[in-house]
Amino acid sequence: MELFERRSPVTVLGALAWGAFAAPGLAAIAAPAMHDLVTATLPLNDAWVSSFAAPLVEEPLKWLGIVALALIPGARLRSTADGLFYGAVVGLGFQVSESFLYTAVISADGTAGTVFAMVLLRGVVGGLWNHPTFSAISGAGVGYFFNASASVWRRWAVLLGTLGLAIAVHGFFNTPLVNASPWVSSVIKGIPVLLMFLIVLRWAHLRERRTFAGLAAQVVPDELVSPAHFRLLASRRARREVRRDAKRVAGRPAVRALTFLQGAQLSLLTATHEDGWGSPRTIELSEDVRALQDELGVVYSDALGSPYGPGLPRADAPQSSRVVQRWAADTKSRIETEGLRKVARSARDTALARIPRKRRKGDKS
Repeated sequence: MELFERRSPVTVLGALAWGAFAAPGLAAIAAPAMHDLVTATLPLNDAWVSSFAAPLVEEPLKWLGIVALALIPGARLRSTADGLFYGAVVGLGFQVSESFLYTAVISADGTAGTVFAMVLLRGVVGGLWNHPTFSAISGAGVGYFFNASASVWRRWAVLLGTLGLAIAVHGFFNTPLVNASPWVSSVIKGIPVLLMFLIVLRWAHLRERRTFAGLAAQVVPDELVSPAHFRLLASRRARREVRRDAKRVAGRPAVRALTFLQGAQLSLLTATHEDGWGSPRTIELSEDVRALQDELGVVYSDALGSPYGPGLPRADAPQSSRVVQRWAADTKSRIETEGLRKVARSARDTALARIPRKRRKGDKS
């Protein structure tokens, strides 16, 4: 759903600058104090103390930059996915700054090969599960806190829970659990961190999909993006399948027109999410969607003799009410989880309960 969303270059550069300059600068002051505090609290050797102390300072400092963006209206941090994105940008800035300092220290008496090895280790191999990953996890919680309609307690739980999770995975990655080469250690400890990030990414994506589905059902007119249209847009797989059907029935011109139409419909949903319905951008994109629908209808008319086909449902097709659509979706979900026989028996019992008892006794049929 995020393919067509615009990002402000100023906001992105601000997030990058916070991660590259503000957070590392403050961490350089706070990290030694935290190291001494952890040393005095926990009887551990220095390697384990460092693995705990660094995340307790660095992750909250990066997190504060994401919170600051969320408090700036112009930054437009309007979803869990937005928080995850800007968290990754803050973490990227921190990763570049920290890697530069580490490389400068380690290669001071070394060769160009040492610098190249550091670039590969921290920028390529370790880059998959390092600071951008940690901050993206905590950033998703910030986006949820400022935009979700859940209870206050749940929002606070997610906000602090994702920050705690970022600290935990950062600490796990720093621990001296694997006494092997830096390359092997990075991969073995990094894969669980990456899997945890992918779980958070999936959660943010599903929340984004529900938001867009609500816009299609309640805000955007059905002739532009109806709930039926959105089911064909909701995933890359669904969009590919519709384009494949269009190619089968009407050839490549239909695929080209349908691709542009899908992009315009997603852009319209994104603009509605960002600016609200009725904004200049949504008006312009609405005209684009109508024009592309007409173009695709012409392609289908030439190939099929009818202006309707895959990705372009009939405008005059009977539409069931939203209540009926919701009931049908719930029933389908119950059948998939409980089984057809159990759902049918439950429906029968519900129907019999609504019939007066005297009538049931007198009806021999």
